[in-house]
Amino acid sequence: MASTAIPSLFSVKGSVALVTGGTSGIGLMIAKGLVTNGAKVYVCGLKSDPIEAVQDELCALGKESGGVACAFSCDLTSKEGIQQAADIVRSLEKHLDILISNAGIRRDPPIACNPLTASLSELQTSLWSSSYSDWTSSFQINVMAHYFLSVALLDLLAAAGEREVSPGVKGRDLGRGVVVVTSSIASLHNATNVDMMSYAATKAATDHLVALLAAKFARWYVRVCGINPGFVPSAMNPMGTGSGADIFGDLVQKVPAKRAGGLDDMAGVVLFLCSKAGAYVDGRSIAIDGGRTLFANGQV
Repeated sequence: MASTAIPSLFSVKGSVALVTGGTSGIGLMIAKGLVTNGAKVYVCGLKSDPIEAVQDELCALGKESGGVACAFSCDLTSKEGIQQAADIVRSLEKHLDILISNAGIRRDPPIACNPLTASLSELQTSLWSSSYSDWTSSFQINVMAHYFLSVALLDLLAAAGEREVSPGVKGRDLGRGVVVVTSSIASLHNATNVDMMSYAATKAATDHLVALLAAKFARWYVRVCGINPGFVPSAMNPMGTGSGADIFGDLVQKVPAKRAGGLDDMAGVVLFLCSKAGAYVDGRSIAIDGGRTLFANGQV
């Protein structure tokens, strides 16, 4: 088979992956994309998540390609919890080809306003209503967890890149030994008619963390890349109702693509980054937003 044939170029068959926050939303989309293409996927989520049901669903999806899944609960709010998650993988695998560090949270101000039309007092009241603990927990999950989990699994990622998968071909040649961190396009624009200050700040930090980790891991060519999704339906970002928790209203219709992102959009970019096709991409992030950031600043 030619090296540029799609089954060769974008293959993740046989790769071992860990997806955090993989029981719903973007994480589950990525896990589905990996397992249906023959990867062995470990998925971790909160104890309250439907862990067994997700594991069964993923195993069924991987049946045809040989992909399998194993799901377990994890607590990424502390260094100890992160170490426990890493230890579970370490007890079962000698290498880790793919780490999808995806888990994230969003904490909106309890008193909402439209930042583009609010009076000074309304804006100040809204911004001040955010709690200090909301900012702290946001950075714990959206930044610190990516850092500590990547470090905890660095040796397994390096082993995946160094492992000879065929005569003269190492894992790194096929894109293995890679961390993909989920950020957001909230890090790429400044003015919207929704207020996500703490969330956007953490995601900006996440973008820089991608480059920092990639530079630190460069001697072993453990690649670190990021994805910046736009509007993608999830438990954290419900869309379509225009009311209640759906703070985005009709913003999706202002995206040039005229739709939200979905399974194929998320899985496609991740398959690229985690396969031979993306093996030369390191320390950079890819926006998957349907053109949203072209018009986000100064939005009306």
